[in-house]
Amino acid sequence: MELKRKVLPLIALAAALGTTGTFAQAPLQAPAVQSSGMDMKSMKSHMEQMRSQMEQMQTLMKDTMAKMAAADAAMKTHMETEQASMKSQMELQKAVLNQLQIMTDHMQSMHERMAMMPEPTDMHKKSVPTGSPR
Repeated sequence: MELKRKVLPLIALAAALGTTGTFAQAPLQAPAVQSSGMDMKSMKSHMEQMRSQMEQMQTLMKDTMAKMAAADAAMKTHMETEQASMKSQMELQKAVLNQLQIMTDHMQSMHERMAMMPEPTDMHKKSVPTGSPR
């Protein structure tokens, strides 16, 4: 009910303005073009200005495209360098692991050889004379 009180006056106002022509559509007309030389000069000037702006836009677009191409090339080079670095790092890690494995195998072999050696005997002990000390 409260909404009806607010909406009805707005509708009445819109109807009143519509009939007075405030909201009525005016027929679309092209601006009157006089055939004077001044209007033609201003049109030519305006067209030249628009052409100049278009050329500037094209130049900016070409520059931007060139910069983007350069950035893409730099990014590609960077990515290739990173990939090569990672490959080199992986090869180094493999080499280190291979060397560690060789060392482990060598140590194991030495341990097995030492286990096969006979135990030290009393042969190496010095014999002490049972006689009188000097």
